[in-house]
Amino acid sequence: MRQCIYSRLFWIKKNGNKKGMRSMSNQPIRVGIVGSGVVAQIIHLPWLSRQEDIQVVALCETDVRKATMVAKRFSVPNIYQDIEDMFNREDLDVAFILTPTNMHLPMALLALKHGCHVFIEKPVARNAREAQKIAEAARKADRHVMVGMQNRFRADVEPIKTFLEDNQLGDVFFVKTGWLQTGEKLDKSSWVFNKKIAGGGVLLDLGIQLLDLAWWMNGKPNLVSVSASSTNIKPDLEVEDYLSAYLTFDNGMTLFGEFSWAFPIGKDRFYLDFFGKKGSSWLSPLRIQRLWRGQVLNITPDVKIHPRSIFKKSYETELQHFFDFLRGDVETLISPIDEAVTVMEMIDKIYQALENQG
Repeated sequence: MRQCIYSRLFWIKKNGNKKGMRSMSNQPIRVGIVGSGVVAQIIHLPWLSRQEDIQVVALCETDVRKATMVAKRFSVPNIYQDIEDMFNREDLDVAFILTPTNMHLPMALLALKHGCHVFIEKPVARNAREAQKIAEAARKADRHVMVGMQNRFRADVEPIKTFLEDNQLGDVFFVKTGWLQTGEKLDKSSWVFNKKIAGGGVLLDLGIQLLDLAWWMNGKPNLVSVSASSTNIKPDLEVEDYLSAYLTFDNGMTLFGEFSWAFPIGKDRFYLDFFGKKGSSWLSPLRIQRLWRGQVLNITPDVKIHPRSIFKKSYETELQHFFDFLRGDVETLISPIDEAVTVMEMIDKIYQALENQG
């Protein structure tokens, strides 16, 4: 029987604790949260507050009114407006950085300086240079940094990655991926549309997630060449709201990606398609086909996938993995900082390709 990816990578039991962590066998992990935006309130804090072996002991948020409301809702005992004050007063094991992107670097560096392991929501930083500084600080502090790429933990990603690893689809020569949103609920006041804060546009918001996923699922090949184009469907935005890119890799794979916040279609599209010399796969909805003696066979596994819950469940599986890794219960950290640096280098090269056209 084929051993699934989660058995192979996520749940490999090991003895002992990971570097820098105190013994966690008989005491809860102490967590500090930096930022209390939407993702913190609908994903991280609800899950963390349900774990008996994890204590969220502090919340850092400049908006005191919002911080008070969120802390009360999730029973967080201590509120701080100043992050240094939080680190100086609290004995923390882990810091969650859930702020706008421009604050990821300084806050991650401070957390590492104070001996914390760090979870950073995507994107890790505004560019590869900032991401590399976080990676260097993590190595110096002997601490782990995980970047939130929850799509790696989707239930429908697991079987495709397993088939790819087992070479069931043959050599993958083409990948087509995209995330096209209609823009019906576009909030132009959001910091996501501020280049100084976000670092870029739709590529850093939506595109990075699928580029990361395609690259990781197909063995993390080296990038060879990039071409790209972008435009603004909504002309009053500071950053691009549509971008397409062609990327080639040293394993023979070519990737085409298209990403938009405001695409003129009836409903959002999210897809990731792999085409190999022996077969093909499609994500959302899951479908896997293989060529066999001149016929195309449907070999899609019978996986229970609930479309309405797959998004939330992927986040919860991601968080569980992070803490299992810190306790020493799994061997390999999925989405570590070093991989995030490589993905950010890919993003930088796409933006450089756009600049070279001008």
